[in-house]
Amino acid sequence: MDTSVPSVAERRVHVVPLGYERDRIVEPLRRHRADLTYLLVDAPDRDGARGDVDFEAAGAADPEATRVAPDELTDYQRDAWTAVAEFAEVRPIPVALADVYDVLGVTTTVAARHRASAADGDRLFGNVSTGPRIAAVGVALACMIVGARPYSVEPERHRHDRSEDPLTEGVARTVDLPLYPMDAPTADQVAVLGRLRERTDESHTTDKWNLIEWARERDLTFLREAGESRTAKYRALETHVLSPLRERGYVELEDVGRSDTVRLTETGRRVFFAFKHKIDER
Repeated sequence: MDTSVPSVAERRVHVVPLGYERDRIVEPLRRHRADLTYLLVDAPDRDGARGDVDFEAAGAADPEATRVAPDELTDYQRDAWTAVAEFAEVRPIPVALADVYDVLGVTTTVAARHRASAADGDRLFGNVSTGPRIAAVGVALACMIVGARPYSVEPERHRHDRSEDPLTEGVARTVDLPLYPMDAPTADQVAVLGRLRERTDESHTTDKWNLIEWARERDLTFLREAGESRTAKYRALETHVLSPLRERGYVELEDVGRSDTVRLTETGRRVFFAFKHKIDER
């Protein structure tokens, strides 16, 4: 999770399904100093369209004035709610947790409310560990769409021996999940990530001109129409490769003398292996 200090104006806002958990809800919020938590409370028959959020009711000081029913929660769910309220503002929202579109819509609506995708907006996080699998998918997709940070919480121990008994039994139904295009890196960008990985593993530094020469030898697409001037090649590398990779946190630039050293981040390394098939298919 991103633990960097927020600016004075922004807040750490979390979206957390209130599933059958206690510690995995409370402790991440406490440890990472959440300012505001939206608890997604299961309401299969709730009023309103998918994705609708009544922010006025969610912000009510009295739990009885909210649009959820605290009496229908388990003791440990109510305890989780109370524990979070001791250090952060809590706003409960009724959501059909088994409806991926409802969870997705509610989370993106919360993100819009807090301008999470804007430079001057709040910082939004989503817990993908505390609700049913469908809710986890909805929160994760929403975070990817709006540029928020999803996080997973591993339990310290389980209540039963999974080597002896399966977690569940029987099948109630199957649910189709939504398909959203992901902003995947281009084949050229993946190739450059691979080059940086090779150089890093060999303990070699890499500057922009090294990448340009390497890309020219392999006839990468971004250089084909760049022209012969050195300036045009630098511009093509920056526009089509380095700038997008830097914005996503896959590479970093460091000024060294008269040149820029390009460094692969750990995230960039993982992304390379996730999309390596793109250069295998070239």
